[in-house]
Amino acid sequence: MAKVLELVDFHYYYGNIHSVNGINLYVDEGEMVTLIGANGAGKTTTLQSISGLTKRRGIRGKILFKGEEIQNYSGSKVAALGIAQVLEGRRIFSKLTVEENLRLGAYLRKDTQNIKKDIEDVYRRFPRLLERRSQMGGTLSGGEQQMLAIGRSLLSRPKLLLLDEPSLGLAPLIVKEIFVAIKEINREGTTVLFVEQNSKIALSTANRGYVMQTGEMVMSDTCKNLMANSEVQKAYLGG
Repeated sequence: MAKVLELVDFHYYYGNIHSVNGINLYVDEGEMVTLIGANGAGKTTTLQSISGLTKRRGIRGKILFKGEEIQNYSGSKVAALGIAQVLEGRRIFSKLTVEENLRLGAYLRKDTQNIKKDIEDVYRRFPRLLERRSQMGGTLSGGEQQMLAIGRSLLSRPKLLLLDEPSLGLAPLIVKEIFVAIKEINREGTTVLFVEQNSKIALSTANRGYVMQTGEMVMSDTCKNLMANSEVQKAYLGG
């Protein structure tokens, strides 16, 4: 299977601070992969470096997207290749309506005739957004804002969808709903890599997982095997 994403001996430095230390990671086309670990492990830095959202001078090693080196690309150039990220904390436009937020997700697209259909697909996936299509983004609940952030990212028709802590601050029922949607998005053909502190839901959703600890990759395996691993159970699953 073709690799969509690959990190080879990837390091990240914030000045003199070595925050990510020589990790290797890959995501095959059509896969859903999770990156778990405690706060400060380097997960978000890794995700943002893939998206072009960190200072490029802090990077050592390679980030490859479909075989093309992208570690020196700007965020806009990375987005144009087909990588979309749903940032931690949602980051929706609070003073724009739901529909205006969604339309902004399609700003790089030229096929305007298909945008309306894709917005309808988002409304089908998240019916609450349809009910609130004319509401300002800032008036939505946390769960609805997360749905909107995911929907907006889908309007770019990404080849790779990155999500940073999609369950953060959400009620358990909403978390379940969000992850059902993420699974459906993956089943429909979008490759997914997500960072998640709720290790139980992460490992029960993804195909494969990576475990990061203080900037290093300490483990990788199928999620089934990681869930059965006594070290993972003790450190991340409350076992």
